Amino acid sequence: MREWLTTNRLGSFAMGTPGRTPERKYHGLLTVRRAGLAEPLHVLSDLNEVIAVGGKTFELASWHYESTQHPRGFEHQKAFNPAGPSWQYECGEIRLIRTLELAPDRNELRIHYHFSGAPHGAELRLSPLFTARGVHQLAYENPFLDGRSYPAERGVQFRLYRDLPAIDCWCEPGAEFEPAGYWNRKVKYPEEARRGYPDQEDLFCPGYFRVALQGDTRLTLTLRLPGEAPEIAETPGQAPEFADPAVQDFADALARAAGQFVYHEAAGGKPGVIAGFPWFGEWGRDTLIALPGLLFDTGRIELAAAILDRCVACRRDGLIPNLLGDTPENSDWFSVDASLWFIRAVQDLHTRVGKAVAARWLPVVYDILDTLRDGTPGVRVADNGLLSVDLRPRPGSWMDAQIDGHAVTPRAPFAVELNALFFNALQYGLRLAHQGGEAAFLDRWSPVKALLEDNFQQVFWLEDAGYLADCHDGDQPDTSLRPNQLLAASLPFKPISRQQARRMLEAVTRELRTPFGLRTLAPGHELYRGQIIGNQAERDRAYHNGTVWPWLLGPYVDAVEYALGEQAARQEVARIVQDFRPHLDDACIGQVSEIFDGDAPFTPRGAPAQAWSVAELLRVVCRHARRSDERSRRAGKVLSGSSGAATR
Repeated sequence: MREWLTTNRLGSFAMGTPGRTPERKYHGLLTVRRAGLAEPLHVLSDLNEVIAVGGKTFELASWHYESTQHPRGFEHQKAFNPAGPSWQYECGEIRLIRTLELAPDRNELRIHYHFSGAPHGAELRLSPLFTARGVHQLAYENPFLDGRSYPAERGVQFRLYRDLPAIDCWCEPGAEFEPAGYWNRKVKYPEEARRGYPDQEDLFCPGYFRVALQGDTRLTLTLRLPGEAPEIAETPGQAPEFADPAVQDFADALARAAGQFVYHEAAGGKPGVIAGFPWFGEWGRDTLIALPGLLFDTGRIELAAAILDRCVACRRDGLIPNLLGDTPENSDWFSVDASLWFIRAVQDLHTRVGKAVAARWLPVVYDILDTLRDGTPGVRVADNGLLSVDLRPRPGSWMDAQIDGHAVTPRAPFAVELNALFFNALQYGLRLAHQGGEAAFLDRWSPVKALLEDNFQQVFWLEDAGYLADCHDGDQPDTSLRPNQLLAASLPFKPISRQQARRMLEAVTRELRTPFGLRTLAPGHELYRGQIIGNQAERDRAYHNGTVWPWLLGPYVDAVEYALGEQAARQEVARIVQDFRPHLDDACIGQVSEIFDGDAPFTPRGAPAQAWSVAELLRVVCRHARRSDERSRRAGKVLSGSSGAATR
């Protein structure tokens, strides 16, 4: 299924299919995110444009029903352009270009129409069909909806439900609104049925705007809800320059995609990162993994710093929450890796722009490590120096699928990815403490560092298999071949040798590497699931048991650099560009999907636009392709100088 997505600075969005037939309950022309709403508000399914001319009518929208699609507006469609997006139609002699625009700084949808060739007497009727529901819910005919239209400063106002904001709607130039309320019943969403969810709802139409058409006619229909973005000077993100046009084109596309995930709260202007569209919100872990690619590599350092500050302000019991709320009290911290990824983000920023910028978060780095050492429920540094995390029945890492409240892939108490992140964070913290003369911190943590260095490999390294155990329960290792071990070879401070990394990569590449990312489990394992299909429980079983994740290509390429050298990493980046460029025109156009099936043909699944998928691809392209370009430029200067010397 191909989809399009457009967003604004408030995190509001519109999403649909090129043919305009909604396939998901999330498809619609306006979904708003604003303070005071527990979840985003899905406002409008679509407008049905009805063109009446010479005794004939042309209807341009389309919806699924039990056994049919109606109307069949796509039959009049001649072209679709995801930029905008815009549609072109031919209805007899009349030509129409229809373009959507989300106002960048307010919850406002503008639909622009340009008609040409309309004969005298032609008429347009614009009928909005409202949902007015939470984005994850469905709407049904009910007696509580207020179907009336009220006079407004411009056009009319709809107050569909008491607890929802009013909707202002008007046409420019002016148009007459005809009240004619009705319910469009039992609209179906096939994708929801495939995912095991309820798949029918009722849409409400309060009436229609009537517009006379003649020759060349331009008009705009506007819907506005409360909510405006704060006045913030913000530099648009862009990719750096590359010598290779193919790499440049790919990086520019990813930079545009990256911009869709960053938003500002309408109240207070706090920036954040939407983890994925259409159903994710603001996740601490996803935000911190994505920051380097989304913002560092696109030159938006000040915005990234504000997001780091937001994460700090939401800490609970000293740790960064996984679900970021307005305050620590309404944030859910049940993920230890979010705090360790925070330290990694600070470390990355320190490396890129210097200690002067990173200094404001260094006390938080110390505090997070001390919180882990002193212990918080289910989290502590064990006697062997490793980080022990046991939040059962809840997971504490990114492998967070649950069925009936229990983790599908238990990670307790010693998970390899958490301990690789902990190893890197501790080494970084100790280096900072040494440079800053933090004697007390050095005294507390130096013995732990020694234990961790001695025991990491003893606990995780599987000599006969040639790779790292995925986790260890304290008695025996879990020998499942999974990609979590890549962090031990990809972070700046590494607990394994290059030789071990080469052996590990050989197994990971052979069993887990696919064109679109890394499988989460080797195909030969009894728990392996090659397709992520079915109802919620079936999909949760597959989510981390074979499903392919694009974001893991980030640590994979970094591990390749460590084990095999920069040239091998550049070859991996070239493969990423080649493999993913067609995907940007598939699934959600211009975006990268959350996950793919583990089995060929690697069908894209999950959220069709995912922040860390985009971010990690962009990060490794910027890191390794730029290095290649810089080396080429330096080599060119050397060759030029040699040639000149020989001539003289």
